[in-house]
Formats: sequence, C-alpha cells, structure tokens
Amino acid sequence: MEFDNKEQMTRRKFVKGAAGATFCCACFSLSCSTPPKENSKTEIEEIKGKEHLAAACGTYCGACPAYIAKHGTDEQKQLLQQRKSASGPGIPPSNWMDGLVCDGCLSGGQLAAHCQRCNIRLHALNTQENSRCSNCEELPCNRITNLINMGGYLHRKEYLPNLEKMREMGVEQWVKYEEKRWLCPKCGLPMSWYDNECARCGEPRSKDLFSL
Repeated sequence: MEFDNKEQMTRRKFVKGAAGATFCCACFSLSCSTPPKENSKTEIEEIKGKEHLAAACGTYCGACPAYIAKHGTDEQKQLLQQRKSASGPGIPPSNWMDGLVCDGCLSGGQLAAHCQRCNIRLHALNTQENSRCSNCEELPCNRITNLINMGGYLHRKEYLPNLEKMREMGVEQWVKYEEKRWLCPKCGLPMSWYDNECARCGEPRSKDLFSL
C-alpha cells in the first residue's frame, strides 16, 4: 500500500514537471518567434536627440524622402507619392525612392538599402570618432567625390559644404540649422530635397535651398 502511494506521488510529480516544461518551452518558442520592435522616431530622438540626422557624408537626413516616408506627416507622404520632378540634369525621377524607408544614417535603426551598404558610412564608422567625415584628414577622398559625381544629383553637391559647416558649427548646431533651412518659409512644414513647393500651403521652396 505504501509502495502504491509512493508510485502515485512519483507519477503526479512527473506529469506536473512535464507540463511545466512544456509550458516553458512554448513560451520560449513564442518569445523567439516574435520579431523585434522597431524604434519609432520619438524613441530614437529620446535616445540620440537629432544628431543621427547628420549623415556621415554630409547629408541632412531629415529632408531625405526615405526618412520622410517613415517619419513625415501625412501631407508630406502624400506629396512624395504625387510629386512630379522638375525637368533638368541632377534631378532624380519622382519614384526614385519608392518603397524605401529610413530612420537616419547614424540612428542605429532601420536604414534604406543603399545606406546600409554605403562605403562612406562604413568607412567613417570604422575610422572616425563621431562616425562622420567632417573631421577626416583625407577629406575630400575619392569615396565622397565619386558619390558626388555619380549621377550628378543636386543634393550631393551640398556634401562638402555641409561637412565644413558641421566642423565649424558642431553637429548639434548644424542639425538645428538644417532643420530650420528645410522648413516651408510660409507655414513651417518640413520639405524634402526635391520638393518644388510645400505640401500643405503650396509655397515655393526657400531661396536658401539649392535651385531645382
């Protein structure tokens, strides 16, 4: 009788232990299969401020269509879909960044494909203290000059002047300066590199920006 009781207790412990192990394994499997949460614009800025919008090459990421596609207002996103590019050399077609979204060059978040494999970003990341070309002794190197001349896109002509301003002003102040420069001069809505006019009020782009 005593043996039967011990055997029943042993069986109960085994069943209970097996059930607990099964539950733990199921929970572990679910946690592994859940994709990591993407950082939002607010979460990134709480961690980094806005300095991540100062790209390694001198680009202001806040005016990039790929950044606006993820973090812009509904009005901006709608304009990206509707924009008809002005004619002329150095101006990409209106669909040149369709489907691309980005958190900014040095955000540590989601990057557009061409930014992920950018040899300027990767080289600066490995050689420069602030991961930017602004204080590099090799500037202007063939990496950056080749990109400036590739396709002749107008926004790339700003790389070297921007890097010089970063060095003079400091990254934090430069980002504030660029953020203000890319606002609509009338209503203050942020604009992208190749917007002819404001998505909200139709005001022509600021004269402080490069001409299209």
